[in-house]
Amino acid sequence: MKSRFALALLGALLPVAVAAQTPRIEVDEIVCLPNERNAAIEAAVAPEVGGSTVRLYFRRLNPEGTFYYNQFHSTGDGNYWTVFPKPEDREQTQLDDDWWEVLRERDWVQDRDRDWLEELLEEQEHEFAEYFVAVHESGGERIARSPMRLVQVRDTDDCDTELDEFEHGWSENLTVGETHEEQYGDRVYHWLCDGIVTRIDNRDVIRADEYCRACVVALLPGWVAPASALAGASVVTQIVEGQDSPSASPSRP
Repeated sequence: MKSRFALALLGALLPVAVAAQTPRIEVDEIVCLPNERNAAIEAAVAPEVGGSTVRLYFRRLNPEGTFYYNQFHSTGDGNYWTVFPKPEDREQTQLDDDWWEVLRERDWVQDRDRDWLEELLEEQEHEFAEYFVAVHESGGERIARSPMRLVQVRDTDDCDTELDEFEHGWSENLTVGETHEEQYGDRVYHWLCDGIVTRIDNRDVIRADEYCRACVVALLPGWVAPASALAGASVVTQIVEGQDSPSASPSRP
């Protein structure tokens, strides 16, 4: 009888214990990303959930692209770091009616109006980036997310960022995760190939980055690429957001 009571009590307390473990995320608010250079970012998670992973989700601010992610590295005591890929040099897309309806739901817009956003985009030379941090349990389900933030991309002389030796090493060996099947085999939209060597598809299958690898090999002196090797690098496909995946939609990141 006691064992049955103990099991019943454990079953009643389990949802409470799980709810109590929902982590809080604090993210380093970076001032800028340097154009065509890497930047590091730090985050803190408490309490840490056993078997969980912490991911940085990032995208450029335009109507076409969707989110990618890479995984944070733990330094202990709930502290994490990772590195952004290098932002590609892109002009900022300006606002239209349809895009405003998407962006007005963003965390960083809050209660600001369309005039504010139009002025912000008009003043920006390089395309903005967006990012947030999420914690995923061992089965892949997202259990916590930080508010999404907007960050400027600036010329390097106006955005002073330095990587330490660990961050620099990671910047040359980046693994980028995909959130939509349309991203498979294509470029990381509006981010440079430099340093991206591995990809993870939306089923969590890891592979070598076929797009960036083909581009790098094609640039080697004296090497002539067969047509099959360059087929994936010859066309840039615009990625249009799907409506069936809240984790990847620009309106429901």
